[in-house]
Amino acid sequence: MTMLHDVAESLRAMTLVHLLLAFLACTGYLLAEGQLAPARMRLYGGLVAAASAIWFVIDSAQWTTGTMLVAFAIGVVGLFTALVWALSAALGLRHTPKLVPAQPVQETIAEGAGRRGPIAATRPGALSSL
Repeated sequence: MTMLHDVAESLRAMTLVHLLLAFLACTGYLLAEGQLAPARMRLYGGLVAAASAIWFVIDSAQWTTGTMLVAFAIGVVGLFTALVWALSAALGLRHTPKLVPAQPVQETIAEGAGRRGPIAATRPGALSSL
């Protein structure tokens, strides 16, 4: 038997706990690597991913096949990230939009509208004197 045959056999023998640990490891890894969450959540995602991967390897029938499966999963996620990066660079989607500073809106007051003047909080510098 080859090592890849052993890995295929361990995939067939996976229990629900193994599948849950693999899901938590992949989800935590994606959360830790992405920019969708704040820094603290990314740290927690990385810790969950590492703990789940270690538990997966320990709970596997052979630790070598568990380690190979974890390495394969990390490699697949890395390959997917590289493909998305290359595709977005090829399509020109990596450019961040340029922010244009907001132009002040000029209010036009109709003749005879009955307005006495601007409210104190809308005058320039009105709040800086507080």
